[in-house]
Amino acid sequence: MSEVLNEAVSFPAVIFTVTSVFFLGFWVVTTALGAGLDSLGDIDFDVDTDLDVDVDVDTEVESDGGRGGFLRGVLEFLGITGMPVLLGVNLFSIFAWATAMIAQLLIGTDNSLTGALIGIPILAVAVFVGRALAMRVGKQFDRAFVPSPAPRRRDFIGSLCTVTTQKVTPDFGQAEVRDGEGGSLIVQIRSDKPNDFTTGDQVLIFDVDDELGAFQVAPRPELGP
Repeated sequence: MSEVLNEAVSFPAVIFTVTSVFFLGFWVVTTALGAGLDSLGDIDFDVDTDLDVDVDVDTEVESDGGRGGFLRGVLEFLGITGMPVLLGVNLFSIFAWATAMIAQLLIGTDNSLTGALIGIPILAVAVFVGRALAMRVGKQFDRAFVPSPAPRRRDFIGSLCTVTTQKVTPDFGQAEVRDGEGGSLIVQIRSDKPNDFTTGDQVLIFDVDDELGAFQVAPRPELGP
């Protein structure tokens, strides 16, 4: 056990020991706080001329679709894309750490100059193996990480919705409509014609007013106003 601990804090495994512990801890904390897998997506490292390092965490999506940031740039350089940044960093770090540890235990290294020279090719191999394994795992889950496009209002034209208010007028009304993923949305509905729509009735969406953000509805058997 002591030998394993010694190797874990020896070069080059110590690099991945630190990163693995840090990012795993970050993952646990952000998951507990509900930040999710994309919480590292917009971390930027700005290096000033006085060698101070400032970490700017931006929780909003950047105009480039969240593809910016130091960590995402590193993953793209390594070719590990198609997954959340936090997951990609964790996978790469853990696989690289395991590779370095196995190599060091088999070859045997120490903190001498010779050990450091031996550690350089081990580091290169660990990076290569970590990248390859992370890419392999990431490809298995590509579909799971592809965000579904948000539905547009006009996608609901022709759909049935369930009235949730006691009446529907030219100025008032709400309904529940199902999206393509099986979820439900509460939307604004309007009807310019006299009607007796009430809570629980199913009505047909036949048009949308983009300015008001409201749907025009008609009785179920009708296909138009």
